[in-house]
Amino acid sequence: MKQIFTNFYGFDDVRITRIPIYVKDGIIVEEFEKDEDTEVIDCKNLALVPAFTDLHVHFRDPGFTYKEDIETGSKAALKGGFTSVLLMGNTNPPVSSPEVYEDIIGRSKDLDLIDVEQVYTITENLGGKSLYHLEKMPESVKFLSDDGRGVNDDNIMYEAILKAKELGVKLALHEEVARVSRKDYEIAEDAMTIRDCYLAYKLDSPIHFCHVSTKGAMTAIKYFKELGAPITCEVTPHHINFSDKEREEMKVNPPIRKEIDRKFLIQMIKEGYVDAISTDHAPHTKEEKDKGAPGFIGLETAFSTCFKVLIKSGEISLNKLVEIMSTNPARILGLNKGKLEKGFEADFALIDLDEEYIYKEEEILSKSKNSLMIGQKLPGRIKKVYKKGILKYEDNR
Repeated sequence: MKQIFTNFYGFDDVRITRIPIYVKDGIIVEEFEKDEDTEVIDCKNLALVPAFTDLHVHFRDPGFTYKEDIETGSKAALKGGFTSVLLMGNTNPPVSSPEVYEDIIGRSKDLDLIDVEQVYTITENLGGKSLYHLEKMPESVKFLSDDGRGVNDDNIMYEAILKAKELGVKLALHEEVARVSRKDYEIAEDAMTIRDCYLAYKLDSPIHFCHVSTKGAMTAIKYFKELGAPITCEVTPHHINFSDKEREEMKVNPPIRKEIDRKFLIQMIKEGYVDAISTDHAPHTKEEKDKGAPGFIGLETAFSTCFKVLIKSGEISLNKLVEIMSTNPARILGLNKGKLEKGFEADFALIDLDEEYIYKEEEILSKSKNSLMIGQKLPGRIKKVYKKGILKYEDNR
């Protein structure tokens, strides 16, 4: 299959039409001569960017599919411009066995909607005590995570880092000292982040820090990055969009922080210390949210939220946003995508940067509707999404 994507804008904030992109069998190639079998895709008045990769997603499958499943989650991802996600392991049963892991990966491949990577739990069944299950971990696993809780036992964390290094995988860490978080969640995140930054530095083992939300945690990450520690980090759209002075009733873990934290996260994005924007897409039913379940869906609105907060406000360029939503997370996940260069997969999102839209509950593709953005006017609508040159999503409104 040969394709030419033409007549589109780039993403360097200069609204001029770029040279065409040539695709053969789903891979970006050098220019070729058009023939009768070549599909020409006119992207007039749209920006073409590398499709996004989300390093932190919950599809609730298996065990909680009344909230979300692999198919509905994948469709929500596509609507938001994502063709790759990393799923967390706090399912039922947790992803602590080859059987559960292979079932998720197999069903994802059968659907053929997006590329799904699945974490394996750090501790067996998220219990915080045993690493024995890692002896039977499938070779294709790239990340270990106990997301939803921190690894509170210092010795277990130390041993887990050594084991991850031995296995050649990375850790994705939820930072929270459990007993402290009941009294002061800010200190709970800061303290564990400092511990694990130090361990990554001393043991020279890669760690990715999930949903960083405080100035203290981000300052520690900045400090140890400058020392050369092999660490990366993500922030969420909701932590850079909201602060506690605006929405005190919001329930999410980690919580919406102070305005000083929100502004500091944005400053760290500008200075290049934040590697990725990740949604922490967390579907819940209305009844669960009413009872205080933490988290929100975010895949469908992530780009528009960041476009509003970071670009419309003049904080960063579109090029920088693509770097932290496409290029960096794809690299961290070891994927051959995230750049519009020869040899990379033809995963593209076509975006109308000028269109504003109201995010309506009845249009949500996720099975859950627990979004903070319902009823808000958002800029930048995803119009089409291609995965390896194949159209996977099209906005028909």
